Amino acid sequence: MIEKNYLSREEQRLWGYIKDKEIIDSELVRQIFPDFKQSKTNKLLHNLSRKNYLKRARKDLYYNPEQLKSFHNLALRIKTGYVGLSSALRYYNLIDYEDFTIFIITEKFRKKIDIKGTNYTIEFIPLGEKFSGFEKKDDIYISSIEKTLFDCLLKPRLLGITNITKAIYEAKIDWHKFLDFFKLAKNSSLCQRTGYLLEILKKKTKLKIPSFDFEFLLKNIKNSVKLATNKMPSKFNKKWLVEDNIGENKLISWWL
Repeated sequence: MIEKNYLSREEQRLWGYIKDKEIIDSELVRQIFPDFKQSKTNKLLHNLSRKNYLKRARKDLYYNPEQLKSFHNLALRIKTGYVGLSSALRYYNLIDYEDFTIFIITEKFRKKIDIKGTNYTIEFIPLGEKFSGFEKKDDIYISSIEKTLFDCLLKPRLLGITNITKAIYEAKIDWHKFLDFFKLAKNSSLCQRTGYLLEILKKKTKLKIPSFDFEFLLKNIKNSVKLATNKMPSKFNKKWLVEDNIGENKLISWWL
């Protein structure tokens, strides 16, 4: 328990109204005390933060770590974006572990922020023109299952390829929608790595994957690529021009 300092009379008055709130900003304070000037509101919130009653997320945005339940809402209040990568997989029950990093996909903004008073970190990942494929669910913006898997394949080092193959196997995928993101991306190495992984999944687990996915991905083969960035020994796949430096068994270790 963090030690908290004594409050002034006005600070006590404000705290009495907001102590049960998860997220607090000056607009909320104005709704409670419309007679407060902006400068006074700012000072009171700053003092509550300095005295460890609140934590500051960014300018004019605070949270109560003892009440905070929706880390996604806080993250999206800090910067506009959508919940993605392993955070979205967790939402869709496609990973079974607790991920203490909240991934938010943005258009241009990149930053990593520790949520003080908790074990969580928010990581903002910019995707530029690939900032798309999200929808509103349970009052948060989150990538669709198809876009979540696409983003994971685009940024595999952030969660591990084995977690991705397991999610693909367990997800209910609209394969046309899934393929649409690859058509827009025009990324040959991504197509090659994805095609190779999907072929392993189909061969080893009998996962039903439409032939049109493989047909498109095969058309986008260019130069040889590594499956991962490590320096481990690799086995070359001539069909996809992929150097597999992870190994088939490790890629689907959850299945074996």
